[in-house]
Amino acid sequence: MKSLAWDRNACIAKVGDRIWSYVSPSSRFTPPGLLVAAALLKWPETDALRLGELQFILSDEVGALLDSMPQLVRRLATASAREEQWSTERLHGPIQWNRTLALRAATGSRHLFVTSSAERVYQTAENELLVHVLDAIVRAARLTGWDQRLARQEPAKKVRQRLADAVWWQHSRMLAAIDRVQPTPRSLMRIRTGRNRQRYANVLAAYDRLVSFVERLDREAIRAAIESAGLVTAEESTLFELLATFSVIDALRAQGWQLRPFYLFNGQVRTRGHRADGRRIHFWYQATPSALATHSHYKEVLAAHGFPRQQELRPDMVLSWTDQEGQDRWLLVECKLRSMNVGDAARDALADLLSYRRTFDAVLASAGSPYGLGVAWGEELNPASNVEVVLCSPDTLSEAICQLVT
Repeated sequence: MKSLAWDRNACIAKVGDRIWSYVSPSSRFTPPGLLVAAALLKWPETDALRLGELQFILSDEVGALLDSMPQLVRRLATASAREEQWSTERLHGPIQWNRTLALRAATGSRHLFVTSSAERVYQTAENELLVHVLDAIVRAARLTGWDQRLARQEPAKKVRQRLADAVWWQHSRMLAAIDRVQPTPRSLMRIRTGRNRQRYANVLAAYDRLVSFVERLDREAIRAAIESAGLVTAEESTLFELLATFSVIDALRAQGWQLRPFYLFNGQVRTRGHRADGRRIHFWYQATPSALATHSHYKEVLAAHGFPRQQELRPDMVLSWTDQEGQDRWLLVECKLRSMNVGDAARDALADLLSYRRTFDAVLASAGSPYGLGVAWGEELNPASNVEVVLCSPDTLSEAICQLVT
């Protein structure tokens, strides 16, 4: 066996290319499909439902807008507004004689003047769109909840920074005084064709992103959200587990098992399938089937000592099927990543699988052997035969599955 360096970028590319192949085509971009993809990446459900807002905040267009704000605020579009003033002393602008003579006749004051002075105001269509986008950035960032996270990943830090920048500009004296007006097709067309269109190009681009990701969900936009935000924030171990999961499914299909796409059932990511001879197989990802959890020594010991939370031990993958002799079989799969040390990864997988054997003894004792498969990051770790636990590396995983699932 050989150790192998871990290439995160290459693994992200592989998972990104393949993850949608294992989610039902009819629901890939609807909430059920998004939740399955999020569960595969070990994302909280709330994050999956806020993917549009998250991707909007992280988009290049929002970054470009916030970076250009210092220059834009110094050159905001303005309009002129006239305000009528009555005075008997100081004149503030040109005299409106019709109004003046009418008011003199009504009040009897011969020294009353009505003037109309022009003032510069910022209540323009361009600035209304600008504050609309800034408000959307603040609202979306807070809805994602990432502004409260202490995570050190770059996306979480970027969300917090962009939220802070948007709040700062919201309180600008000129922008704070602008009335909030919802953009209309007419006002947008006026901005896109007006003389200030180049100056407000970043605002228009950010607004288009807002519509695409938040106000009107775009399928390709949501797919980009999964692939960029989801994969970039995924742990190294999660990426390896996904690669191993895809390889296991491919190996099962090569043996004639027809598997459905992944789906969520009672919060568990699972799938099932069958063969032409009528035999069936069930597959769980990052979940403990109820048949195993019902008689768990691990939970029994925790309960006996009064632990309030008795979470079950959870293998990376669990397979249950009927073999050619009609016996019910179980296979627990554990994936371990130890960069540049395949031996340590294999030992860790073996230790976990042996603990599963004792924990789920009530079921595994009568389920035949081997019951466990350890997948260690590396190369040329060949699966042995006639043992309770089989060890392999990704390049020999298909061979191990062919040997175990018959």
